[in-house]
Amino acid sequence: MTSKPMVAVVGECMLELSQSSRSGAAPTAGGTLSLSYGGDTLNTAVYLSRLGVAVEYVTALGDDNMSDWMIDQWRAEGVGCDLVARAANSVPGMYMIQTDASGERTFLYWRDSAPARKLFDDPAAAEALFAKIAGAQWLYLSGITLALYSEPARARFVGLLGEYRAAGGKIIFDGNYRPRLWPNGAAAQAAFQSVYQLAAVALPTLEDELMLFGDSDADAVIARLQAWGVAEIGLKMGGEGCLVVTEQDAELVASRQVEVVDTTAAGDSFNAGYLAARINGASAAESAQGGHNLASVVIQHRGAIIAREAMPAQ
Repeated sequence: MTSKPMVAVVGECMLELSQSSRSGAAPTAGGTLSLSYGGDTLNTAVYLSRLGVAVEYVTALGDDNMSDWMIDQWRAEGVGCDLVARAANSVPGMYMIQTDASGERTFLYWRDSAPARKLFDDPAAAEALFAKIAGAQWLYLSGITLALYSEPARARFVGLLGEYRAAGGKIIFDGNYRPRLWPNGAAAQAAFQSVYQLAAVALPTLEDELMLFGDSDADAVIARLQAWGVAEIGLKMGGEGCLVVTEQDAELVASRQVEVVDTTAAGDSFNAGYLAARINGASAAESAQGGHNLASVVIQHRGAIIAREAMPAQ
């Protein structure tokens, strides 16, 4: 761990097969597919690192050469991998992106046996992992992170999050809701609420919150999260901007209007820009501007992780 402000990012990154190449992609036979990697939390970790934040990625991979390659790629981005567990006789999850003639994308997943899903299955190993995470000032996770684990493992994870917060750690939660990852809405609601009640900062998306909780509008989302004790909220509302609410103030921070090429990782990059600014002493509203600054550039490029030279000036 480092003495700098540090973020531990918990989640899963999978191998990605795609019909179009991405930055850093490894070509496959015949050149018809490209092999890369993808994951919401990994995207945020990479952008945090590029913004000068010391970050450790917390996940599990296999003991295969593709897992070795992924770790090499992450380390090349400055993302710490000391907390990446390696499972024997295992391989990482994988998904394929199929794109039709109109540009519509379809996703196919092979992730049920991925090592990341078992990260908190063993109580002793989970406690040992959190003992290492304890040095991080911030812990970042998403709704997709919560969906990875079995119900007992998720309960264990949330309990350890509570201990982390009690010891002074700050939790930042991106309410990234994907219905197909959950057995039912009630399970997702319970899991999200348990983490929102621990979060120092919540960065939900309005569309996801309305879908999951049935809130009537943005004000209802804010009221619910405040009732659960969230002191700082950055409610992402797409082209309308981000509604930033703290105990002292509420402000709609407008997004930057640009020509959108690809919205992949728009929220992930916004979260990185927001958190990086917050760590460096910016106000919540200023941090939202930092999030917009990065996300507005990312969505002008194809793929989740843009080329380094395309990064906006800090």
